Amino acid sequence: MEPLNDTLDAACLQVFGKISAAVSHDLKNVLAIVNENAGLLDDLALRAAKGGEIPLDRLNVATSRMLKQVKRGDAVLKNLNRFAHTTDAPLLQGNVAETVALMVDLAGRQAAMRETVLTVAPDAAMISTCLVYLESFVYLLLRHALEVLPRKESVEIAVAAEGETVCIRLVNPAGLPLIQDDVFPGAQEKALMERLKIDLQALPGTVALRLPASLA
Repeated sequence: MEPLNDTLDAACLQVFGKISAAVSHDLKNVLAIVNENAGLLDDLALRAAKGGEIPLDRLNVATSRMLKQVKRGDAVLKNLNRFAHTTDAPLLQGNVAETVALMVDLAGRQAAMRETVLTVAPDAAMISTCLVYLESFVYLLLRHALEVLPRKESVEIAVAAEGETVCIRLVNPAGLPLIQDDVFPGAQEKALMERLKIDLQALPGTVALRLPASLA
């Protein structure tokens, strides 16, 4: 995708960096657990080679843990791959709820650290826009909300088509603020909003983003 300006490029680069760092941490944890259980299987194999009995419960635990981590690592890489491919073209079509859910998954490590639950309601609304910019903005918004909210809170996210626009609404059931007005949006977020034609409205406990269903 051809660069539009330095601010937009910097915003996307920042998001790529944060996501890559989170993914690398997740994959390191996956490999550590796989390595630990591979060591256990090696010990059991050595015992069997010496004629000893293999405890089936320990064998089952080790293999099930490894399989679980392989699935976890595969899911993490699939999400990263989906995000990376949104740079394939300046304008792409996508399901808005699925796009938001992808960014929720990619922000999962930060949400887990804050013990915050992020949920996205399924919806059929479609959008034709610069998906990588939309994903970057949503990710930066989620990261900011996670920093602003107290620990152990929740955010419910709903998407709805409104004529020729799409609304993405974030709600904290307790009515707590989701953004700090003097911090968000910053220069990078404002550049993304201008490019995507996002109208942002924030009230206590709610943030609503409205943008054209088609940017073409």
